Amino acid sequence: MDNNIQSQSSPLKMVVGLDIGTTKILMVAGFMHSDGKIDVCGYGRSQSTGVENGRVFRPGSTIQDIKVALNQLASSIEEPISEVYVGVAGRHIKSMGCTNSCLRPDGLNNMVTEEEVENMLSQLRLMNVKGAEVITVIPQYYEVEGKHLPDPVGTLCQHLIGYYQVVTGDVEEVRRITFSVNGAGLKTKRLMLEPIASGDVCLTEQEKLNGVALIDIGGGTSDLVIYHQGFPVCVKVVPVGSQAITTDIENIPIPIEQAEYLKVNHGNCLPEMANPNNYITIPDSSGFGQSLKINERDLATVINARVAEDILKPIKRAIDESGYANSVKTVVLTGGGSQLKNLTNLTEFILQRRTRIGYPIYGLTSTIDNALKSPTCSTALGLLRLGCLSEPEAMQQEMEQEEMETPSRKSSTKNKEKAPKKEGPSLIDKLTDWFGGIISMPNKEGIN
Repeated sequence: MDNNIQSQSSPLKMVVGLDIGTTKILMVAGFMHSDGKIDVCGYGRSQSTGVENGRVFRPGSTIQDIKVALNQLASSIEEPISEVYVGVAGRHIKSMGCTNSCLRPDGLNNMVTEEEVENMLSQLRLMNVKGAEVITVIPQYYEVEGKHLPDPVGTLCQHLIGYYQVVTGDVEEVRRITFSVNGAGLKTKRLMLEPIASGDVCLTEQEKLNGVALIDIGGGTSDLVIYHQGFPVCVKVVPVGSQAITTDIENIPIPIEQAEYLKVNHGNCLPEMANPNNYITIPDSSGFGQSLKINERDLATVINARVAEDILKPIKRAIDESGYANSVKTVVLTGGGSQLKNLTNLTEFILQRRTRIGYPIYGLTSTIDNALKSPTCSTALGLLRLGCLSEPEAMQQEMEQEEMETPSRKSSTKNKEKAPKKEGPSLIDKLTDWFGGIISMPNKEGIN
């Protein structure tokens, strides 16, 4: 693999994004230019052997896999690597509806400020959830004098109510991730939700404003993020990914390496588009048996059943139950599983929305290596970009850039992954003292 991208001197600190996936480990380094674009300076990739269904199952193997990717990356850049922005996803990710209120006695004489809105978010980020850790808090809308607004800044009110989706990860799983990163000699600067990272580089700002659903089909899970009026409002995880398709093919039975080859090179999501007269020959890997022939349409039937029933239909239910179904105008597919032949056609049929494949190209310079311009790299590149935006110098630069953009865009950028350090008392332990019981958690909903 040629990953020696010419290194350039960066005006800002080098930032590294790390995607610990079910099938691969990908680490990408870069920095932000003065125009806000992210320049990729190098990357390292390795096979993922310690992750199953999106969860770190064998930390020892994951540590070694991260080290392989790290060594590849280190050979292509000049600066030492010590900190990384790490993606988190998997079946352990859950979400729940939550509200937070702010009483403003003199609110009819003083407009709502950005600091008040950010303080409401920060309080929820400090929340203690038994057995879980808050990964991100997603604002859905705010209630001002009975009206629902995406951004309350600049309004007058005595009682501001915010509606949020709080996304959490299993504490033990988060520890396994950070343990693996630390074991590879690195420090986790921040955990970031992977599907939101993917959306940051696969979606246009106009799509986010109009309403779009991003579906990131990884090896172990399929992640859904719905964007409304410019920012993410709903996250769901379907506990089935493209690896399940490989397992189905393997059950024919076929060795797993050949099953993966069949899926990638001959797989089809629509049986009616497959040739019933074409037989794919699979050589016997042992050298003693007979080669196996697989009918192309039969292969497509196996793939169609898994994708339609266990990925797309659950995603359709999640969209329908999200409260934002009418806002979703388009669907964007990304991740390794998005490359299945005719998947866009099947998705359009089941979800009844225009669908395209999402490539990680937005917010990045055009000079990035062609090997990275693939849906399989969306998460790592998104982590890199969000990491760059999280750096203090970049945040100031982004704020200056936002002054020339639309209010909706400003709200979107402001609320993205800007979590402060978790310190101080927990929200749950201090509900009465802090808010007099005005925080409620209606609708706790496990994703799985």
